[in-house]
Amino acid sequence: MSQRILVPIDGSTSARKALEHACLVRRATQARIHLLHVPEVPIAKDALGAKVGAAPADYTPEKGRLAGERLLEEAWQAVAGDAEDVTYHVVEGRPAQVIVQQATDLGVDMIVMGSRGLSDLKSLVVGSVSHKVSHIAPCPVITLHVPD
Repeated sequence: MSQRILVPIDGSTSARKALEHACLVRRATQARIHLLHVPEVPIAKDALGAKVGAAPADYTPEKGRLAGERLLEEAWQAVAGDAEDVTYHVVEGRPAQVIVQQATDLGVDMIVMGSRGLSDLKSLVVGSVSHKVSHIAPCPVITLHVPD
């Protein structure tokens, strides 16, 4: 039976360490790695757009998808280097919900993720993505903490 591992990547050091750990598991079990990026849609800088939380007029989901694919490719090349047994996914939405939905849709056996993303201050107020995922995921979640 082939294992499947989902690794959310946001560009943080914590996410990179999670990917390194997932690669160790991959070597031991021949698991297939699914890398996921959930792009943050930028907020418009004009007064009205910023007030309602709208995206800039020139933003397109295609820009976010391309930037996400580049981020995943760079992360994979830095850690593993080969293109075997890896699939890239870029999905917009709320990170915790997207991660859990992708885990369900892909039928993964585990999620390996960092405990701290790029938006640490925001997570203090609304709760961390890794904390939310660990409570609602349909599979085991390995959370790696990288000390500051």
